[in-house]
Amino acid sequence: MSKVDVVEVVADDELQQKTRAATAAFRRFFADAPELKLYRTTDGRLGFQAQLALAPGDRARFEKAYRAVMKVLGATRGRPAGMRKVQAKLRLREPVYRKLQMAAKRSRRTVSDLVEELASKAGLT
Repeated sequence: MSKVDVVEVVADDELQQKTRAATAAFRRFFADAPELKLYRTTDGRLGFQAQLALAPGDRARFEKAYRAVMKVLGATRGRPAGMRKVQAKLRLREPVYRKLQMAAKRSRRTVSDLVEELASKAGLT
């Protein structure tokens, strides 16, 4: 069974203006790389397309190049600063938990994100 993720890309003029700087940052690690193609998805995520061949030991170098490009774009990895998360244990009936799991899977999110959204809609946040 194959997994396919469909990504809808939106036009972003501000992002296109950063193409030259992002390509320069990437070329510090891969000098022969062609110009990057930057994109933003409908849910706000940033990404880039690069066509190059990597040798087996190039993963660390690619990670550094990725971080350099994302720094140029102003994007950071991980949870935004100030959004502290705490671990919580919920005692739910099994059918309720299974329905939460199915709903989270359908929306391609975690159960925690779904519960947080439900709490927000209930006015608890």
